[in-house]
Amino acid sequence: MALLDDSQVLGNAAPMGATSSSTNPFLAGNMAPVDVETTAVDLTITGTLPAELCGRYLRNGPNPVTPPNPATYHWFTGTGMVHGISLRDGRAEWYRNRWVRNDEVAATLGEPAPPNPWPADHMSFSANTNVIGFAGRILALVEGGAPPVELDDELATVTISDLDGSLPYSFSAHPKLDAATGELHVMAYYWGWGNRVQYLVVGTDGRVRATRDIDLPGSPMIHDTAITERYALVFDLPVLFDMEAAMAGSLPYRWFHDYQPRIGLVPRDDAPNGEAPGIAHDDVQWFNIDPCYIFHPLNAYDEITPDGGRRVVLDAVRHPKMFDTERRGPNEGRPRLDRWVLDLDSGSVSTSTLDDHPQEFPRIREDLVGRRHRYGYTAGLGSGLSQDTLCRIDTTTGTVVRRTDNDRMGYGEP
Repeated sequence: MALLDDSQVLGNAAPMGATSSSTNPFLAGNMAPVDVETTAVDLTITGTLPAELCGRYLRNGPNPVTPPNPATYHWFTGTGMVHGISLRDGRAEWYRNRWVRNDEVAATLGEPAPPNPWPADHMSFSANTNVIGFAGRILALVEGGAPPVELDDELATVTISDLDGSLPYSFSAHPKLDAATGELHVMAYYWGWGNRVQYLVVGTDGRVRATRDIDLPGSPMIHDTAITERYALVFDLPVLFDMEAAMAGSLPYRWFHDYQPRIGLVPRDDAPNGEAPGIAHDDVQWFNIDPCYIFHPLNAYDEITPDGGRRVVLDAVRHPKMFDTERRGPNEGRPRLDRWVLDLDSGSVSTSTLDDHPQEFPRIREDLVGRRHRYGYTAGLGSGLSQDTLCRIDTTTGTVVRRTDNDRMGYGEP
C-alpha cells in the first residue's frame, strides 16, 4: 500500500478503531472520529478479489471535523465523511476518505466554499448519512431540510445540489430505487414546514418529476421509506420536532409518548394499471400501529390473498422507542426484525417477529425492492454498539443464519 502526500490532519480526535476515553459511546471505539483525510493506492489484498468485481464501494457517516463536546454530542450531528475503495481487475486501486464540504466545513478546512445554487438562508448542515450513485452522479445525503451534495469520482465535493433546479427544498437520507422503473422515491421532511412531509419521485434523468405534500398531525422524523409496486409508505411515528431541544442546541427531535404511531400508504402515480386499486389517487390510507420507531425497513410488497384480499407486507427493524431518555444516539431498547401486514380491505394490522436478535441496517437484493423477497440481511448488534454479527433471515422458513467475528471486526450495512 502506498500513501500519497495529500493527507490533511485536523483536531485531536482519535483515529478510527482507537479506544477513546470519552464517556459518549458515539465517540469511542470504532465510532471514534477520524481526524485525517487519506489517499492510499495499490492496497494489499489478503486472499483474492473476483476480477468481475469492479467499481467503487462507498460509505458515509458522521465524523466531526473538529473535536465535539462529549457531553452534548449527538451522533446524527457529526460532519459527513465519505470513505471509498476502488476495485478493478482483482486489484484494490485506492482508498480515500473525504469530509463532505459545505460552507462551514470548507471554512474549518481553510478552503473556499463549494458552489451552492440555493439561497443563503436555505437549511444547511452536513450530508452525513448516506451516499448513492444515481443518474451519473454521486450524491451524499442527509435528511431534515439540507440538500444533497454532489461528489466526483475521487470523493471531492463538486457542488451543493438542487438536482438541476428541480428539487423543491428538502431531500432524504434514504430514497428507494425501483429497479423496474429506474426512478427514486423520496419521503422528505423539514421542521420549517410544520406538520407536513413531501413525497418526491426523481426520474431517470436525475430531476424531480413529481411531488406530493402530505399533511400530518405532527412533525415527525422520517429517516427512511419503503415502496411497493403500488404505494410509497409514510412512517408517521412518535419522534417529533421539539423546539425546546432545538433552542438548547441538541438534536431537535425527541420521543412523544402520546403521539399515535401510524403507517400511511401513498398511491404511486406509476402503479400497474393506473392508480392503486381501492384508494383514490388523492387519498392516503392510514394504519394505526403499536408505539415504536423505524429507522430502516427491510422491504415492503403488495400481496393478494387466495380469496382476493389486498395487503401490503412490511418487514422492518423495530425499535421500542427512540430519543426518550438517551439523547445522544439510537440506543433505547432491543431492535428486532418485525413484520407488519396491512389489510387494505379491513384497515387492520397484524404484527409478528421475524427475528428477535438485536440488529439493524437491513438489506435485500436491490432488484427486489418493492417486490416479494425471501432473504434479508442485517448487521447483528453485540455488546455496546458493536455490529459484530452478519445475519441472513429466511422470511419463508423463519431460519436465521449468523456469522459472528471477533471484537476487532465490525460489519457495516450488508
